[in-house]
Amino acid sequence: MKAISALRREHIGRGLACVARGLLAALLANARIYGGYAPFVIGMVAAAGPGWPGLAALLGALAGAMMFLNFSHALRTVACCVLLFTANNAFCELKSYEKPWFLPALTGALTLIVEAIYVYRSRSPAEAAYCAIAVALAALYAFCCRAVFGAADARRENPRESLVALLGVLAALAAPQFRSGFAPGRMAAVLSVLLIAFDRPLSAALAAALCVGLAMDLTAPGMEFPYTAGYGFGALLTSLLGRKSRVRAAGVFALATVFFVLPMKEQTGLMLLYENLAGTLLFLLLPTRLLRSFHEDGAADVGNETGLRRRLIEAAAALRELHGSIARGEPPAEENPAVVYDRAAEAVCRDCSLRERCWVNEYNRTYTALSDATAPLLQSGQGSGKDFPAYFADRCIRFPAFLAAVNTELRAYLLRRQYRLRLEEARARSVGQYAQFSDLLTAAAECPAGAEAMTAALPYRVGVSQRARDGERVSGDSALSFEPESGRVCLLLSDGMGSGEEARQESAQAVRLLERFLRSGVDAAGALRTLNSALNLRAETTDSFTTVDLLTLSLRSGEGEVCKYGAAPSYVKRDDRVWRIGCTCLPAGLAEDAVPPETTHVRLGAGSYFVMVTDGVADASDDGWLQELLTGWKGDDPQQLSAAILAESYRQRGGADDALALALYLRRDGTAEV
Repeated sequence: MKAISALRREHIGRGLACVARGLLAALLANARIYGGYAPFVIGMVAAAGPGWPGLAALLGALAGAMMFLNFSHALRTVACCVLLFTANNAFCELKSYEKPWFLPALTGALTLIVEAIYVYRSRSPAEAAYCAIAVALAALYAFCCRAVFGAADARRENPRESLVALLGVLAALAAPQFRSGFAPGRMAAVLSVLLIAFDRPLSAALAAALCVGLAMDLTAPGMEFPYTAGYGFGALLTSLLGRKSRVRAAGVFALATVFFVLPMKEQTGLMLLYENLAGTLLFLLLPTRLLRSFHEDGAADVGNETGLRRRLIEAAAALRELHGSIARGEPPAEENPAVVYDRAAEAVCRDCSLRERCWVNEYNRTYTALSDATAPLLQSGQGSGKDFPAYFADRCIRFPAFLAAVNTELRAYLLRRQYRLRLEEARARSVGQYAQFSDLLTAAAECPAGAEAMTAALPYRVGVSQRARDGERVSGDSALSFEPESGRVCLLLSDGMGSGEEARQESAQAVRLLERFLRSGVDAAGALRTLNSALNLRAETTDSFTTVDLLTLSLRSGEGEVCKYGAAPSYVKRDDRVWRIGCTCLPAGLAEDAVPPETTHVRLGAGSYFVMVTDGVADASDDGWLQELLTGWKGDDPQQLSAAILAESYRQRGGADDALALALYLRRDGTAEV
């Protein structure tokens, strides 16, 4: 019953959609330009496509043409629509039919073929120009309507195409006029201009107003363009002076209309004034709920933060579900080593005279002998006669051939096992990367903005000193300090494997990638795990790795996290006390994918120092001199401190490795300096 009900609802929905397209086509037949051309309805029928939707649009176009157009233009319009409906059904199976250019080109070509006959008979240059404009509009409208009908949320996904589709409807509504020239439908055009100018950027508001005005001018008699100019002038002033306040926006638009119509002809100016004032009144009377809904959707078009977070969270959930579905799958069962003996026996023992004795009568003894030989075979990877019991080797009349076959099958078995293990490792790594990417998206979506804006930030200074290894011109160490957001500072230090240019490139790339992750709102641990996975994959071909040392510190509270992959110790100095923060895990690129960075919570206050160094400066087994230096340091310049650390390091350890020292000082007063 549920399936039947769902099917019935589906048929009803399709039927209503066909009826809506038919009514829209009939309405668009009333959008006449240059004395009778109806390009919008032609484009609408073309975009409706084949089948029932296209037939509904064709019937609507036929009814609208008979109601709104004179006989000559009705006949031409219906002919174009019939040809397009036939062509849609004939060409819909072609691959090129799905190309964006195909339908507009087809619409323009068929419309030109029909209209060219009448243009040739009139032999009028003006009529030829009108025909060319009508053909171009029909092709453009077909392109835009197809984009709108093909999108689930057309206005959000295709705003420009949706605007063009709206212009045809507005032009149709503007055609009915009173004898005085007043067109109630143009009030809808004014309302649309006000809605766009009320809460959109100036460029978007002005472009939309000019397009709406042009659509109104095309359907109006004469060659003047009062609506294009009037709507554009009103949207310009409204966007500049009346945004965010409905009453102010309406007042500015009305005042702009008054100033604009003063120098115009009396009849044209009065109609424009009446229509604009009526549309402004509609804007004021629009229910607040509808206005709020319109602008909430519009905010999503230009980058709604809530919508972006929702999409990120949905993408993260999809990746997490994909990770779960793959992780739940059972890995293939491990191949039994007995297959080695089975295949060797199949090749050697098939026509042996002792086959019955070995494999039937004394099967248990044969099975025991082969079982005893399995462990040494797998351990050495190559079988020998001493691996098998003497009673089995002496009894087998084809033992040398059997041993050779066993070794051949053993090599194949070991290769298959190695390949399977690599596949399982790659599968596990891929599954882990899905989970990590999901965590990254979730962290970016849930990153708080301005959570600590009410607290004053601690001023700070950063100093860095660097020295290349003796004999090298370039250091393989890289460091960086930056503020990913207001009230938070990050210090990054990376030591590439070895020294020289290649090591510098490795460490600089790690620092650069982490900076991008952290600036995008990803948490430090997630960013480091992702970097470790990427370097793991790269290490399979380059054998490269890098240490990573990261401090993320809130300048509001002084709370921070120190994350390390294989890095040298870091140091916190507060007054005359010094704390060391060590690390025991492997560098990024050597640590397993699932291994998180070593994380330590720190709290710094005004007057505190935080110092990072590479292993060319000091390590956990030789840093007593560094702790003494920090304990006795009384200055407030981190640049001088980093230089002093490097100078003392050279005296203590020489220049056998690259060395870098990075110091952060939270000042007691003043402003942040780097």
